[in-house]
Amino acid sequence: MTVDVNVRYADAAFLEDIDEIIEDTMVQMFILQPRDPAALEAAKMQANEHTALFYSAPLTLSDKTDDNCVGFFVDDIGALASAAGKPLFVDESQLDATMTRVLSEGGYRGIVLNALRVHDELENFYLAIGPGNVKAFDAEKLAKLPMQKLVLQSSYPDFGFGEIFETSKAISDVMFRPDPSIIAAATKSALTLLGFKK
Repeated sequence: MTVDVNVRYADAAFLEDIDEIIEDTMVQMFILQPRDPAALEAAKMQANEHTALFYSAPLTLSDKTDDNCVGFFVDDIGALASAAGKPLFVDESQLDATMTRVLSEGGYRGIVLNALRVHDELENFYLAIGPGNVKAFDAEKLAKLPMQKLVLQSSYPDFGFGEIFETSKAISDVMFRPDPSIIAAATKSALTLLGFKK
């Protein structure tokens, strides 16, 4: 089993083929990442129709969520009080000095989507790595990353779900660890953070 923590949106092709995708790729949980009210409503409807789908919601729309919401995307640093203890999703592009300091000092936990570097200052955040960003890490830095700090992302529809496994293979090659152990550690980390595993 694998968890994809960054599905930008679920298009018709994905929804039509979801059972086949799950069977072919062993990705069994998909976290949708809507960024506006209309996309959030679509994600809620899709998550209610498909048990493999969950979503994060923008913090500023935290009052529009239901039980399939597993975390919040930090679209406004001033809205962090709305997080209510749920994990946070933040994009690498947002991590300026202020955002990093607030997340670190506030003791928040979550995932850095599209991570491009190691964020030692964000102790409680995992790095989401996938086909679109794995090459941003040189082999030496990637080899030194604790497996427990990694989660996997596709960034679908930019990349396919099968490409997650090419990513885990690239990571396993530099860490000198079996590919299944990378996937297992990333899955355990994602499930634990999102509240599906204790």
